[in-house]
Amino acid sequence: MLDIGWAEMGVVAVIALLVIGPKELPRTMRQVAHWFGKARGLAREFQSGLDDIVREADLDDARKALNATRDFSPNKMLSDTIDPTGSVKEEIKDLEKTAKSDAVDDVDAGGQDDAPQAAIVKQPAQVAPAHSVTPPPAVPAGTAPADGAGSGSSGSAGGAETDPSKQSA
Repeated sequence: MLDIGWAEMGVVAVIALLVIGPKELPRTMRQVAHWFGKARGLAREFQSGLDDIVREADLDDARKALNATRDFSPNKMLSDTIDPTGSVKEEIKDLEKTAKSDAVDDVDAGGQDDAPQAAIVKQPAQVAPAHSVTPPPAVPAGTAPADGAGSGSSGSAGGAETDPSKQSA
């Protein structure tokens, strides 16, 4: 700490003995030890105060990080990453306005457009269940279908066409 060796301490002890005297030296040494103890206590208190300040600063950082995770929004982060200026979002809004106004204009005109209109189907077409459909009549073994496809096997097995409109009667 102060880098005092035994020789230096001996010189200080001799000077203290001559200046203070042998009768007052023990009481003076106790007093000096008491002051050193108080100085060490103050240094410890100061150090613990600094440690508390550092801990609080770390806790504030941790508190800020926790609050940042609570306010985390993946959609906002993604939109900020992709479109930080918001220009793409504005263009999309403009396109949607234009499309809506065009749709309203088309409806006001009576739907008379040059382009064919698609019909909106609200219910799916009725389809018969697979077990209720009867298979086409079996083709006799010696006859081939009219389109030339087939391997000469009977029935619909073996890759023969099952569409009755393509088979010959």
